[in-house]
Amino acid sequence: MVVDSALVLGDLVHERRTARGWSQGDLAQRMGVSRRWVNEFESGKGSAQLRLAFDALTVLGVVLEVRDEPDE
Repeated sequence: MVVDSALVLGDLVHERRTARGWSQGDLAQRMGVSRRWVNEFESGKGSAQLRLAFDALTVLGVVLEVRDEPDE
């Protein structure tokens, strides 16, 4: 999966969260943030703190891999 925007990353978190049967409140509690933050992050709001975004991925067991784009 190519994550090229805050919205795509938010969609990924939403998919992983719902696959586990967790509500936004469940994820928020595990992360120590508000449910509102989870909602805004999943909605692709660009002001979500990057540290918290990585926390969400960690809690959901998602590894983010960064690669160089191949030359065209």
